[in-house]
Order: sequence, then C-alpha cells, then structure tokens
Amino acid sequence: MDIWSIIIIIFVAQGVFTLSLLLLSPQRKAVIANRYLAILIVFVIWVLLEFLAIRNAFKVPVNAFYGTRYGSWLLVGPLLYYFYKSLTIEGWRFTWKSSLHLIPFLLFVGIIPLISGQDLSLRQIHYGMLAVFDYRPKTVTVFEYVYSTVFYVQFVHLAIYLIINYKIITSYTKKLKDEYSNLHRIIWLKAFTIILMVVLLLASVYLYILFQTDVYSRNLDYIYVVPMGLFMYSIGYYLSGVHWRKVEQPAQKYQASSLKEAVKSDMQQRLEQIMDIDKLYLQNELRIKDLASKLDVSSHHVSQLINEQYGCSFFDFVNKYRIQEAKSLIQTSPEKNLLQIAFDAGFNNKTSFINAFKKFESQTPSAFKKAL
Repeated sequence: MDIWSIIIIIFVAQGVFTLSLLLLSPQRKAVIANRYLAILIVFVIWVLLEFLAIRNAFKVPVNAFYGTRYGSWLLVGPLLYYFYKSLTIEGWRFTWKSSLHLIPFLLFVGIIPLISGQDLSLRQIHYGMLAVFDYRPKTVTVFEYVYSTVFYVQFVHLAIYLIINYKIITSYTKKLKDEYSNLHRIIWLKAFTIILMVVLLLASVYLYILFQTDVYSRNLDYIYVVPMGLFMYSIGYYLSGVHWRKVEQPAQKYQASSLKEAVKSDMQQRLEQIMDIDKLYLQNELRIKDLASKLDVSSHHVSQLINEQYGCSFFDFVNKYRIQEAKSLIQTSPEKNLLQIAFDAGFNNKTSFINAFKKFESQTPSAFKKAL
C-alpha cells in the first residue's frame, strides 16, 4: 500500500461522497440528467477499485468485477450521450430506441462471458489484455483474441461518442445564443467533454508506450488513472448542481413567417430605441423573451429580426451594446477595475467580458484602457 494506492482510495472516497450528494439531495435527485451522472460516477468508482485490486494483487472472487478486461468502457459513451441529451433537449426521455446504444456493453460484458463459460488467459490477466498481440510465441483462443480486440475498440467507441457529444453541445450553444445574453455556465459542459478527451488521449499514449517499448511499468497506469479520478469527480460535482437552461426546439428557420417588411422596419426602430434609452442590456440575465415582452411581439419574430437585420444572434446583439457601455465606463470611470466595469455593463463574469471585448474590439479591455 504505497502513496499511489492511497491516492486512489481518496478518489474512491470522493466519488462516494459526490454520489451521496446526487442521491440524497432532493433538488439534485429530481434532475433527470443527474441520474446518468450518478451511474457514470459509479462506473469510475468501479474502474478505480478494479485498478486498486489488480495493483495490490488482491483477488476479487467475482469475474465481472474486472470489467475493463471485457469492455466496460463501452458503457461510458452511451451514458454521456444520455446525460447530454437530457440536459439540452426539453422533455427528452430514455426509450427502447435509445437503449440500443447499450447493446455493445451488454453483449461483451454481460452476455458473452456468461453464456460462453470461458475465461481469459492468465497472461491477459497478469500482463494486460494487449499481451495477446506481442511477438512472443503463444496459443490464443478465439475468445481471448476477441476480448483483446474489444479492449482496444472500447476506447475508439468512446472517442466516437465524445465527438457526437461535442456536436450536441455546439448545437445547444447556438440555440442558447438565440435566447440568452449570458452563457458562462456552458463552458463547464465543454470542459467536461474536453477533459474526457484528454483522459482518452493519455490512455492512448499509455498504450502506445506499451507497444513501442517492451518494458511494462505499473507507474505508467497513472498517466490516465489519476486524471480520470481527479477531473471527473471535480467537474461531475459542479455539473450536478447547475440549473441548465432549456431551449425551444427550432421550427423551420423563419419559413412562412408572418413578419412583414413594414412591421419589421417599425419593430427595428422600437428595438433600437429600447436598447438605447431603456438599456435593457444592463440586465445580466436578459433573455429574448424579456425583449419580446417589451416589444409586445413573439420571441420568434425578435430572433428573426435580429438574425436578418443585424446578421448575428441575440447573444452577440446584446453583447455589442454591453461592450459599447463598457468602453464608455472605462473612459468616464478610470477608477473602476475591469471586474466592476464588466458587472456595470451587464456581464456576469470577467471571462465573458474579456472574450466579448476581444471579439468586437480585437483587443483586450486592459489594452484598451492602457491606450487611453
């Protein structure tokens, strides 16, 4: 029991704590997406305990416990897919059709090992699943060869799902920009996916080292084990407590719209008047519904007006006004720091303020202030 084993035990304890928050908190438990997050955390605990047992030569008398040998990572992709779908789509529910994503996991981890009655070779168990592919002479059964291949394919399978999920987030972000003026929490969804991609990349580096060198060091396992435990728990804990915004499913983009050109021109004048005089953009949680209510029109018509007349999303439309307000405040209130300027201009965090400033002014707010 060395320092690495102690670190894994700490990760397991943290996972159990995070899981208890998800299952015992009524508010978090009510969020459907958190159910998939809870299963994902159980999976991470499972993998870490399996790794701890293998590393310390502790035999668990249940063959299914050693899931990574049979393809347990085939579960992660579908779980993440369900998680993102339930977060981003209003009314999404798990159905028999969506359950088809679980077939590879159920087939290779549950059904085949159970009905075949075959076991993996001692070489695979003690030296790793990929030992089947080395140059040493050996006798390999079809069962052993199939599961050594599955061990590799399960990471490719996860990579495909991560790409699919990233596209879901990108689409979700675009929809949010048509309805909301601040999107600071969406960065955590992207960070969660990117971190998993990094973990997968580290696992690939680990496997590459094993293939290219003939030297196996158990310490190499921590290239992906430690980041997996550290980041998935910390990000998972944050994601479980965020109230995610739902977006309406888009209709055909402004086809057969009832918004006439004359009405559009009048609405544009009233919109600009409201933004210039009432300064609604100073409300950091301003939504397109709020603007539509002020104009006494539908949100769909406001979105169409902004997209067609200004060539941008509602998000960018509002932030352009906020940046102009920020520039004015920097000039007239030099005693204020940039965080105060950001809040006063309608932003709810400094990062969003800096990103928007660079987008519309091609420089940072600090550079703008320094140049005055």
